[in-house]
Amino acid sequence: MRWRSGLWRPSPVAGALLLANGAIYLLQVAQGAAGQEWFIRFGLLPAVLVNGDRFSIPGSPTPYALTLLTSSFLHGNLGHLAVNLAFIALLGTLVERAIGSWRFVLVWTVAVAVGGIFHALLNSASIIPTVGASAGIAGLIGVVTVGGWGGLLAGGLWLSVQLVGALTQPQAFLDPDVAWQAHLAGFATGIMSGLLVRWELRRRRRRSQR
Repeated sequence: MRWRSGLWRPSPVAGALLLANGAIYLLQVAQGAAGQEWFIRFGLLPAVLVNGDRFSIPGSPTPYALTLLTSSFLHGNLGHLAVNLAFIALLGTLVERAIGSWRFVLVWTVAVAVGGIFHALLNSASIIPTVGASAGIAGLIGVVTVGGWGGLLAGGLWLSVQLVGALTQPQAFLDPDVAWQAHLAGFATGIMSGLLVRWELRRRRRRSQR
C-alpha cells in the first residue's frame, strides 16, 4: 500500500460518507422528538439482535441485522458527529486512495458489522441503542497500522489509549452505553483486512512482472 501525499480533497466513498452522515444528523435534529425515535428504530439494540423474536421494535429494518449498518449513520450529538466526520474526512480519504474504493467499502462495512456483533454479544442483555461510526473508523486505523512504520506508530498509540482507558476505567469499558468492545473489534478487523490487501497487491505485482 502506498500513502499518497498532496492537496487534500475527499475521496469518492469517504465524501459520500461525510454527506450521508451529515445529512442524516441534520434531518434527525430537524424532526425534534420524532428524530430521537430513530435511535430506537435504527440504532443497534444488543438484546434485540441477540434474542431476536423475543423483542419487537416497530419500524426497525427487516432483517434486524441491518441495524448493524444503519446504526453507524446515527450520532448522539454534534460533538460525536464532528469527531467522526473529521476521522472519515482525513483518515478515510487516506485509506481509500491507498487501497481503492471497493476495498474501502468492504473494509468499512465488515468493520462496522463485526464491531457491532462483538459489542452485542458482550452486552446481550442491553437495550441501550448503540450508534456511531466508531467501529468503521477503528477499522480504518487498523488498515493504516499495517501500512508502514508511521502507521504502526499511530495504530499503537490509538490501541494504547483504548487499553489504558479500559484498565483505568473498567466500569466505563463494561458500560453498554460506550462501545469500547466495538472499537477493538473494528480495529482487529482493519488489521486483518490491511494484511489481506497487502498480500493481494503484492501478488498482483509479482504476476505483472512475469
